[in-house]
Amino acid sequence: MWTLRRKFLAVPVAAAILSLSVHMASADEVGKIRITAASSDLNAMWVELAKEFERTHPGIKVELDNSNRSYDDLVQATLRDALTNSLPDVSFQGANRLRTYTDRNLAVPLGQFLDNDSSDSRKALSPAVAEIGAFKGDTYALGFGVAVPTVFYNLDLIARADGNPKNPPSSWEDILAIGKKITDLSDGNVGTIFQYDSADFFWDALLFSQGAGMMNAEETKITFNGPEGLKALEIIKAIGESGQAAVDMSKDQARAAFAAGKVGIIFDSNSNLPRFEESSAGHFDMAVGGFPLLSPEGKLPAAGSIALMFATDPNQQKLAWEFLKFAAGPIGQKIVATKSGWLPANDYALRDSKELQDHFARNPHYKPTLDQVAALKGWYAFPGDNALKVTQTIVDGMRAVITLKASPEDALADMSAKARKLLSVN
Repeated sequence: MWTLRRKFLAVPVAAAILSLSVHMASADEVGKIRITAASSDLNAMWVELAKEFERTHPGIKVELDNSNRSYDDLVQATLRDALTNSLPDVSFQGANRLRTYTDRNLAVPLGQFLDNDSSDSRKALSPAVAEIGAFKGDTYALGFGVAVPTVFYNLDLIARADGNPKNPPSSWEDILAIGKKITDLSDGNVGTIFQYDSADFFWDALLFSQGAGMMNAEETKITFNGPEGLKALEIIKAIGESGQAAVDMSKDQARAAFAAGKVGIIFDSNSNLPRFEESSAGHFDMAVGGFPLLSPEGKLPAAGSIALMFATDPNQQKLAWEFLKFAAGPIGQKIVATKSGWLPANDYALRDSKELQDHFARNPHYKPTLDQVAALKGWYAFPGDNALKVTQTIVDGMRAVITLKASPEDALADMSAKARKLLSVN
C-alpha cells in the first residue's frame, strides 16, 4: 500500500542535472537476466528499456517476455513459474499484486540492497521509489510507472451530439447525458465505454471517489457493500443504458474502437495516452480529463507498474539489482515518460531532468492526471490466496450490471456474498 505526496506534483528545476551514468557491469556480472512484464500493449516501452540496459551494461543479455496482456495474466504465469522453480530474475507487476508475492515469500526483500549500495545509481533513487514497494517493514519492489484512472474524449463526436468541445463534460450526470446523445447518432457510435474489466481498478476508482474503501482497516469485513457500492453500480448501469450494454467489448476492442473514432468517451488508464494521441492525430480532436470525484474526501487508486526481484542466486541477484536501479533511475524513468502515458515513479528523475519537465509542459494532455496526484492512494489488494478470485467476482458483477443482466441491488448482494466466502470474513 502506498501513497503519493503533493511534492511529486511540485517539481522545481534543480540547478544541476542528475547524472545519467549507471554502474557498468563488472566481469563477474556478465551474463543473462530474464525479465517478465505486463502489459504487452506497452511493447515499445519494454523493448526500449531492455535495449538501453544492454547498451549501458555491455555483456549482459536481457531475455524479455512481455507477452501477457494484463497484470492478472502475468500473476497466473508467475505463480506457475514458481511451481516449476523457473521464476524470472525481475518482473514488472501490477502495483496491487505486491502482497501476492510477499505472502508467498517469493519476492526478494530489497532493503539489504538499498542499504548497502552507495553507487551513483542508488543515490539516483528517490525515497518514493522504495515507499511504493514497502510492505511490513521492508521494501519488496521499486516503483516504475504510475497509472491513474483517466477520461479520454472524442471532441468531434461531442460536438456532433451538441456538446461543447471546448468544455467537455466532467461530472457523471453530464458524461452520461452526452454519452446517450452520441450513441443516438447511430452509425456505429458508442457514447461511453467504462473499462470495467481492468481487474478492479475502476471499481476502486468509483468507491474511492466517494471516500469509501474495500475492507475495514483490520481486513475482517468488506465495506464495498454499502451505499457507495450501490451508487457505483448505479453509475455502471447508466453507462450500460447509454450504449455500452449493446456493444460490450474487451479492453483491446474498446481501445481500438476509440482509436477509430467510434467512441465518444472512454474511461481507461493514462498508459494509453500515447496510443490515443497517435491514432487520433489527423482524424479527430481528443481531450483528456480527470476521473469524476463524488465527494470532497474522494480519492483515486494509483496503479501502474512495480519491479520485483525473484532471483535467488547471488550472482543473478547482482544483475537483477542493476536492472532494478536502471529501470527506476533517470534513464528508465525517461523511457516511462516518453513511451507510455504513465507518470514517473521517481520524483528525483522528474525534478532533476529539464528534458522531462519540458516533455510534460509541451503536452497539456498530462495536466489532468498531474492535477489529481494529490488525490491518489494505493490500489487496494485483497488479502489471502483468493485475492484474484475476489477481483474476478467484482469484475463479473460489474459485467452483469453494465450488460443489464442484473440489477445493481442483486449484483451487489451476489458480489458481497461471494467475496465474504472467498475471504472467510463476515
